[in-house]
Amino acid sequence: ILLSIVDTPGFGSFLDNTGCIQPIIEYIDTQLSNYYHDEIGPNRRSLADNRIHCCLYFIEPMHRGLKKIDIEFMQAAQNRVNIIPLLAKADAYTNHELTEMKRQIIDDLARNNIK
Repeated sequence: ILLSIVDTPGFGSFLDNTGCIQPIIEYIDTQLSNYYHDEIGPNRRSLADNRIHCCLYFIEPMHRGLKKIDIEFMQAAQNRVNIIPLLAKADAYTNHELTEMKRQIIDDLARNNIK
């Protein structure tokens, strides 16, 4: 298995997060476009697959649910890449707290039509 990891340090951690989603979406779209362009070319056998197949999306546990930036990103990315929401620092919480946070996140996802 060839695995590449793309990190987005600091995503959504600024006072003004305007425009922080678009570069990530453009990167995902560019990788997909490059792959399909190469796939129709004559050298398909040596084709490198640099598409983004999965997004591990870490959710801040302090917020108790999804923040506006989380919802906006997931709505923009959900038709481009598989999103796996993960609760960051989950080991610092009790089972009851985790259950409540998970319920809140699931409710937020459903309420905002995020699949």
